[in-house]
Parts: sequence; structure tokens; C-alpha cells
Amino acid sequence: MSGRRDELVERALGYFLEHGVAALSLRPLAEAVGTSARMLVYHFGSKEGLVTAVMDELQARIRRSFAELASAAAGRRRGGEMRAFWAWLVEPERAAYLRLLFEVQALAMRDPARYGRYLEGTSSGWLDLIEASLPPSRSRRALATLCAAVIDGLLLEYLATGDARRTGEAVALFGRLLKGGLAGASGSAGGSPRRQTMEASDGR
Repeated sequence: MSGRRDELVERALGYFLEHGVAALSLRPLAEAVGTSARMLVYHFGSKEGLVTAVMDELQARIRRSFAELASAAAGRRRGGEMRAFWAWLVEPERAAYLRLLFEVQALAMRDPARYGRYLEGTSSGWLDLIEASLPPSRSRRALATLCAAVIDGLLLEYLATGDARRTGEAVALFGRLLKGGLAGASGSAGGSPRRQTMEASDGR
């Protein structure tokens, strides 16, 4: 992206975090970010193009953070990556970012003709990243899908209730179940996969 386009994406993100995008109008946005509606259309093609560019940048930042956390957690107990990522996600300063992500995702599902471009590649990009952090197996893609769905669901619960403790305990439990399931799938010593999963759920 050009330097000016990058700057507009950064400023527009700040505006989105404060005002949301459901009732977005280019003229007030342009005034707030120091440009004109015409120049926004020049750089992004349309309002929807601008939303897609801003959300792509936000997703890219979160994915980089996940990759860094996963790399830092390498060699620790399996499931540590998810717990570390969860702790990062639920820090108070990120609440506005999470609300924005879910708002645009809901808009894209409701009106794919206008916002569908945002969904293109978003799911597969996250699955690729999560899958890369898992050990090879025939079910690795399905397991990555499960991990993404668990995090999405628990984030919605956290945003709706503000209960970081309960949702965090659920993430920890899932991490233990994940660890036990992966150990069983790889044929590790210590008993049957069923027993390992039961022990993992008990925190053993």
C-alpha cells in the first residue's frame, strides 16, 4: 500500500473503533480522518472496499500476534498457545477491536453483496495459521476448525458477559482436552485416548 493509503487505513480504523461501521457514511469519516469522500473512493474504490482494507489490516495484526505467541509457546505443553493467545485477546484495551471484528463479520453474513469481500480468505487464513501450530495428522484441518470455533464462541460469551474468569477457565479446559486428544492420536504412552482425554479434563 502507498504511504497515504496506509495512513488512511490507520485513521479509519480508529474511527471504526469509536463509531462502528453499521451506519458508516463516507463524508463524516472523511472529515474525521482529514481527507475527502472523493479521495477515499480514489484509494479504496468504495465504502465497502475501505471497510475490507481496514479489517484486513486488523486481521493481519491479530494473526501476527498469534504467530508470535505460538512461536514463543513452542516446546511448552500442547494447548499453551491457545491459552496465551486468549490471555492476549481479553486484555481490556482489545475489547473494542473484538467488538468491531464481530460487527463486521455479522454485517458480511447479513449482506454478502456489500461486505462479502471481508469474509474471503478470512476463515481460510485463520485455519492455515492454527493448522500450522498443530502436529501433523489426518484430522488437523478439522481440529484447526474446532479450535477457531471454540475461540470465537468463547469470545462472544466474554464480550456479552464480561466474565473473563469463567471463559478463561473454559479455554484452559479445552487446552487440556486438546492436549489429551493429540497425545492419544499420536499414540503416546500413558493409556488409551479415552483415558488420556478424561485425565486431561480433570487437569491431570
